[in-house]
Order: sequence, then structure tokens, then C-alpha cells
Amino acid sequence: MAKKKPRPRAPSDEIEALLWPRSIAVVGASANERSAGFEFVQGLQKVGFPGPIYPVNPKLDELLGLKAYPRLEDIPGTVDFVMSAVPATAALDMVEGAKAKGTKLIHLFTARFSETGRKEGADLEQELRRRTSEAGIRVIGPNCMGVYYPKAKLTFDPELPTDPGNIGFLSQSGGHAYRVIGRGASRGLKFSKVVSYGNALDLNEADFLDHFAQDPDTDFVAAYVEGVRDGRRFFDALRRVAATKPVVVLKGGRTDAGHAAASSHTAALAGQQTVWRAAVRQAGAIEVGSINELIDMLVMFRTGGLAKGRRVAVLGGAGGETVEAADLCQEAGLELTPIPPEVREKLRDDLPFAWDWIGNPIDRSILEWGRSDAFGIIDLMAADPIYDAIIANVRGIEHALSRDDDGKTFRETVDRVKKLATENGKPAAVVMGDTESREESRWKAVNETRDELAAAGVAIFPDMERASRTMGRFIEYMTDRQGRL
Repeated sequence: MAKKKPRPRAPSDEIEALLWPRSIAVVGASANERSAGFEFVQGLQKVGFPGPIYPVNPKLDELLGLKAYPRLEDIPGTVDFVMSAVPATAALDMVEGAKAKGTKLIHLFTARFSETGRKEGADLEQELRRRTSEAGIRVIGPNCMGVYYPKAKLTFDPELPTDPGNIGFLSQSGGHAYRVIGRGASRGLKFSKVVSYGNALDLNEADFLDHFAQDPDTDFVAAYVEGVRDGRRFFDALRRVAATKPVVVLKGGRTDAGHAAASSHTAALAGQQTVWRAAVRQAGAIEVGSINELIDMLVMFRTGGLAKGRRVAVLGGAGGETVEAADLCQEAGLELTPIPPEVREKLRDDLPFAWDWIGNPIDRSILEWGRSDAFGIIDLMAADPIYDAIIANVRGIEHALSRDDDGKTFRETVDRVKKLATENGKPAAVVMGDTESREESRWKAVNETRDELAAAGVAIFPDMERASRTMGRFIEYMTDRQGRL
């Protein structure tokens, strides 16, 4: 039996062309509002896809005001892009219909192929590969959520944000694609493209890395990978994109338990963790250990700018929080440089009771919200060239609402936080977690303030541990990169 030739690698311009379809058919469209077949159609309508959308289901006459068709072959004209939500047993017939309509790209939400571990599922996947390859149809999936591309008006969920950004994310997991978009949006992240690619029958992680390397709309790249089809090609692609853009990588299946879960999730083959870590570092990317860490790094990259060194000025919490902040910062590799004499002299008149006592981190327990002292100190430190970065813990900011001034002090404090984090020209992280108050008004004020600060480009973190760890890794990456340039 002749050995099969590998399918040629898709160049970046081919992927970009595939992601600008003129028409889309949703095969397996459904009137069930909780089904993917409904949400795909609804999402395309909501995001404003400009071309025709064709629901395909022999049991429907129409869906969401759109004429439905029994089969792909019954649609008039060409169908560039097919989103498949049919059962695996109907996938081959769907491919034949797509071939007849001149389809260029199929997104297979459809699952139950090789990831089941069953021979019949793996055989069906290989037959699917053979037929799409012979038809010249590219495939994303199977077993994935597909493409979220706000600029091209493509989405896999009607509730996702519609504003485009500059972060590219490829994810072998559809759930992680949702989480990164959703959690990232609450912290100010916006995405150029997110691709959930599942079993990677055809287009895979290396294809999308190569695409992001050349994509002018993508400045930062993140990836969640459970296994790779071709290790050498993947790391070559990772090296190419990391040479010009920051890349954050999360590996699924790092442990024995995770390896087993990855195999049943996307039929991925997980490699040895020590080899993986060394290769990712050698490629110039950053490896993280969780989705939270991945999002944290993206938040820091989006807002951080250049980092010249590890000397950090820290506005700590109250009492024990300040001690904890000092420990966490040092453990993260940051340097808590003492307040220089010239800064102390500037504090003498405004802070006579503590000008020679206050340290770095600043212990807020001896200061008051809204007075010039707390932010006066961190402002002076941020302006001094001895410091390279700033971390400000503003947990408890809502206590300023206790003052009888119609929220004036609270508003002024928020504005000072925003200015500190965005106008000093240095990397800055702001710690602002949930309020510990039970008052609904304070919960609302904190949530609205977080949204406001994130929208203004402030790097928000829920606690000092994540802020210090992320700042430490960010500075390590940036200084190492500058040293290599």
C-alpha cells in the first residue's frame, strides 16, 4: 500500500482568506435554543455577518427568520464556509454536500471521533480526512467551537463581545476558548482571533501559529495545547512567532492524570513535561500553568510597555497585607528598593508623623484613603528613576464611600489610581479584588470601578500573589528579550 503524502501546510494568507467567507451554512441548525445549531445561527446574526446565512435541517422550514434548507445541495449558489453541528454518523454526507457547493472550509463542532478511543471513531475521522483532502476542503476540528473573529463578523456564541482587539488565541479546548474570551473581556482584553481547533484533523496548532506570526492585527499570542501533531514543526512555528511577538503557552496533560484526560478530550498525545518546558523556553515563549496565569500574562503584556529592571515601588495593604506583599514580591524575583532620601525629604512637610518611618512596601494602615499621603508617596516613588515598576494594592478602595461627601473622595481616589497606572511610563499592576463588604452598593461600586479601570488600560489583578508573580515574569521576559535584541 502506497504511503500517504502529508497534506501541504496552509500558508498564512490562505487561512486569512478562509476566514473571510462570503456565505455560511449551519448544517444541523436547530430550533432548540440551547443547542449549538441554534447558537451558531443566532451568533452570526447578532455579530452582523454580512453575507447569507443558510440553516440546514430537513425538519425546519425557517429559523430566526431565515429560510432553512433540507440539504446543503439545495442551497442556491456557493457556500464558502460550513459549520457542522450534525452527529458524527452524518458527517460524511455533510462533506459530500459541501463538496457539491464549492465549500472551502468546514468547522466541525461535531464530535465523537478519535477522542473516544474507539476504533470506529478513529476510522471515521480518517475517512473524513481523506474525503475533505480529496475535495480540497480545509477543516477546523472536529470536536471544537471553531472561530471567533470579530473583524470578519464570525463567532461561535451570541454572547461574546463584538469589538476586535490585538490578541490571538488558539485553543485545543472549546471551553478554554470561552473562558479566556469571557474572563479576559472583564479585564480589558480584546481579541483579533480565537480559534478552537479540537482534534486538529487538518489545520492544527502550527498552522495557526504561523498565521498569527504574520497577522498584522495580532500583537500578542496565547495558546492552549494538549498535544501536537508534529513536534518539530510546532516548535519551529512557535519560535517564528515568538521572535516578533510575545507568546504565552499553557500545556494541557502535564501530569499522568491530565495526560489521560487529554487523550479522551481531543485524542492528543501529551509529551514529556521536562522536554516540553525546555523547548518552549528555547523557542522564546512563556509557559504558564493555568488559564488564570495565561490571562494574567496577557493583561500585563497589553498594558505593561517596556520594563527596564526589577526595582518595584509597592503600595501595600494594611499591616499584615504589607508584610505578605513584601514576601510575595521578593519570591517573584522583584527588588523592594528602599525609599531614597530625596523622596523622604519631599514627604517631610506633608507627612511629619511618618516621613522617616514609612517603607517600601507602603503600609497603608498608618495612612488614610483620600488624603494626599498614601498616593502622594507612591506617586513620588513612581516618578523617581530608581524604580522600574509599580504595584498598587487598592483593596478596600470602597471604604472611601463612607465619607459624607457624595462620593467625591471615592471618585478622586479612582482617578488617582487610573493616573498612577497609566501615566507614569512604567509597568504597573493594580490589585483590586472583590469587596469584603456585604453592602450591595459597595459591591456595585467595586465592580463598576474595575470595569472602568480595565477599559482605561489598567492592569487589574484580584490579589497581590497574582500581581507580583505576573509582574516578575513579565519583567524577566522583557529584560531577557531586550538583552537578546
